[in-house]
Amino acid sequence: MASPNLPFVADAAAHILVVDDEPEIAESLADYLTKKEGYSISLAGNGQEAVRFLEESLAQDREIDLMLLDMRMPGMSGLEVLAWIREHQDLQYMRVVLLTAAAGSHEKVEALSAGADDYITKPYYPQELLARVKTILRTQQLEKQLQRQSQQLATLNRVAQAMAATLAQQEVLDTAVDGIQALLDVETAAALMIEGGLLRFQHIVSLNGRHPLTGLPAIPPDKSLLGTVFNQQTAVFLNPPIADPRYLPELDAPPGLTAHSMILAPLNVHGRPVGVLCGYNKQTGPFTAVELDLFVSLANAVGEAIENAWLFHRIRQRQQDLLENRNTLQALIDGIPHPIYTINDDWQIVSINQSQADQLEDEAEALAGQVCHQAFYQRDTPCHHCQASRALRQKSAQHWAVKWLGADHLPREWDVDAYPVPSTQAAAARVVILWQDRTDERRLENSLLQAGKLAAIGQLAAGVAHEINNPLTAVNANAQLLKMVIPPDDENYESVELIAKAGERATKVVRGLLDFARQEQYAFTATDVNRTIQQALELVHYQLQNANITITQSFADDLPHIIASAEHTKSVWLNLLVNARDAVLHRPEDRQIEITTRLDPEEEHVQVLFRDNGKGMTKAEAAHIFEPFYTTKDPGQGTGLGLATCHRIIEQHGGEIHALSEPDGGTTFFIRLPINPAIEDMDIKAMGVKAMGDYG
Repeated sequence: MASPNLPFVADAAAHILVVDDEPEIAESLADYLTKKEGYSISLAGNGQEAVRFLEESLAQDREIDLMLLDMRMPGMSGLEVLAWIREHQDLQYMRVVLLTAAAGSHEKVEALSAGADDYITKPYYPQELLARVKTILRTQQLEKQLQRQSQQLATLNRVAQAMAATLAQQEVLDTAVDGIQALLDVETAAALMIEGGLLRFQHIVSLNGRHPLTGLPAIPPDKSLLGTVFNQQTAVFLNPPIADPRYLPELDAPPGLTAHSMILAPLNVHGRPVGVLCGYNKQTGPFTAVELDLFVSLANAVGEAIENAWLFHRIRQRQQDLLENRNTLQALIDGIPHPIYTINDDWQIVSINQSQADQLEDEAEALAGQVCHQAFYQRDTPCHHCQASRALRQKSAQHWAVKWLGADHLPREWDVDAYPVPSTQAAAARVVILWQDRTDERRLENSLLQAGKLAAIGQLAAGVAHEINNPLTAVNANAQLLKMVIPPDDENYESVELIAKAGERATKVVRGLLDFARQEQYAFTATDVNRTIQQALELVHYQLQNANITITQSFADDLPHIIASAEHTKSVWLNLLVNARDAVLHRPEDRQIEITTRLDPEEEHVQVLFRDNGKGMTKAEAAHIFEPFYTTKDPGQGTGLGLATCHRIIEQHGGEIHALSEPDGGTTFFIRLPINPAIEDMDIKAMGVKAMGDYG
């Protein structure tokens, strides 16, 4: 590539204005300069005429390179003309040589002080004058070249900055071809890119504006001057290109353009050729090696800008892919009904699924960035059960269970899993937490377990009761016969009395067993739960009043009727009321029983709660209360079959019954009964349904 340290190359012939009040001197000087160097000469006979000529030249955009000015002229002197020139905004830097017949040093100082570039004394030697003129013009031309190159460098820097700020390839090439015109003052500029193995014009701009890209040739890289520049990665300029055998006008220039001069530079990205930049027909002289260096710098800047545009496109595409993947993943996570959220090692919520956001009645975006234990539980410190920090420290999944009482006073049980998110950055440590509600599952497991126990016990009870009933009948009958024949004052009468009482008690137990095991006939009809509870209260009103127990009723007014056996549900309420009465008797005062009915949020079940402030039970006791013969009452006060029978009745209605209790914390029985139970949810054989119409 050519070095910028080149010998001076003059532009076209300089234009010199000769101003002298002696026509013979002016004409001879003009004739000499024209013949010797071919300068363009204009003449003015005095100062006023010189000023008018300069003003007209400015109006016609005609440049005067040098003025040879007589110092002593009548009217407006040469010094006055020089002063006017130096004060003029557009002429103040014009080169001026003063001519005078005075030979004194005072005249020279005066001329140079006034702003003259040189001083020549008449009579002068033509060779000396020509040498001085050539020196001044050479200096002027070099300054013009430096100024032009400085402007070109500024243009190159501006174009490079504009391309660097552009992150789209088409905009980069658009800016590049505009920059070629501004940098080199060419008639036409173009950018070609390799596509499908051929060089194709991407942008063309000329003095008349942008050209359409239709009908342009596709250039094989192994043909023409453009192909040579692309393959050899070598920049060239041709003045004119027709002299180069590699130049093919039908391929190397756009249709309709005759190339008088041409400059080409390859485009490459990371050393890989991707295209060619072209400039056609420089408007101010031929292309130079210095301009080739500038053009190559522009091509390098274009290559870097294209690389940045490609990188940005790939990054944007990657971001789009990541965003789509994230949206897909978020949609999948939002579709999971269980709460899922991600936190960092500062307990801040990074993301949260819609299920958890809905539970908190807030927007997911509003929750992001909040501390989880503050957002979820209004706590200032992490939850004591949480093992998310362990998952972060040990980089392993953690599992734990969480239990608490819900607003309905029923136990809630959730399984929690924490999964650490792999990351190479310590500051990006995160953990995904998944909550799964196991409450219904645990209740179903307990119900199935209890149902299995009761079924087995029921079968056993029926068999045992049948086998015991016959000998027990003989015992009771003979005890009664003995009481009839033995006088009351007989010493054996008391023993016979004890046998009779024991037989009656055993008979009562057997009868309870049979009642428990018997598959009764249920008459299912539309039943008002509130009314059945009121009827049960009326039956035990006297006992509750005598025990000084306060009954608090909170019945839902809009409670729908359920399909149930009114008599059997009433027996459940009676049993629960009697148990509650017995539980609060240990309190000397403030004995309370609270009864609540309500519709569940799904409006599919009626919920009934019996809550007392009695002595309560331990967890071990509460786990067995629905089993036959298990009782927490004192010996002789209960058979242990009441709650087992309640469980069977509720279950045969397709419902659930649960007990919550703590020692000295009272007991709550929670019953859920379906409003319109499906037939398959109930034991049809046990119910003995009278008519399908009962399900209305």
